[in-house]
Parts: sequence; C-alpha cells; structure tokens
Amino acid sequence: MDAREGRLDVVAIWKLDRLARSVRNLLELVDSLNAWGVGLVSLRDAHIDTTTPSGRFTLQILAAVAELERELVRERVIAGVRRAQAAGKHCGRPKVALDLRPALALLREGQSLKETARILGVSRNTLRRRLREAGEWPVRHPETAAA
Repeated sequence: MDAREGRLDVVAIWKLDRLARSVRNLLELVDSLNAWGVGLVSLRDAHIDTTTPSGRFTLQILAAVAELERELVRERVIAGVRRAQAAGKHCGRPKVALDLRPALALLREGQSLKETARILGVSRNTLRRRLREAGEWPVRHPETAAA
C-alpha cells in the first residue's frame, strides 16, 4: 500500500460515508494513516482534514452521525420488509421458472449438473435448488433406479 510505504502525504476521498461502515473502522483507518504520516481529506464533507485538530474533531462527529444514519436506514428497511412479508408480499428476487423435465433427461443421460445448468441457461445453484424442491436431487439414473 502506497500510504504504508510513505509514498503519499494525503489521501483524498469523495465522501466520508464511502470510506468506512462504522466509526470504529474509520478511526482505525485514520489512526493507521496518521501512524504512516498520511493525512485524510474529504472533498464533499466540509472541514474534514485530519492534518488539523479541528478537522480531526469534525471527522469524529460526522463519522458518528453517518453511522447513526446508516443504522436508522437499516432498521427502517428491515421493518418495511417484515411488514410486506406479514401482508403476504414476496420480497426478493422472483423465482426462476424452470421446467425440470429437460434437466432430468440431460442429467440421466450423464450430463453434469454444471453442463445441464449451462444448457438450460440457469445457475447451477438454481437448478440444484429446484431439483431438491421437487424431490429429484440427487438424480436417480434409470439403471440404478431399477435395482
């Protein structure tokens, strides 16, 4: 890393909340930069310049506010998803529609799960999941099913 090797004087960032997800992580990073003799300046957050005492103070205050804001947004999103699920709404990606007959035929012919998924244009995990849901995984081959 260039900062650790003394090739930088200052790291300029666009916005503080893009640098770290928690105050702890941010302060650890700033401490490391300081130990290496490197300052931190934010281009969008006014007065954040760790090369000055007031800049370090502003950094800590804004980092704490940014972490609080992230946690509040997270709580609201979780509450909204739970409300939607309680109302019977599906949350997440739509289920991939998949006719298992061609997949089973290919697998019983000896094709691998990976190759079968590629031929059908789905992911290997989706194919395996749908086969399990249908009670068809692991696939029973005709010669072993009769025994």
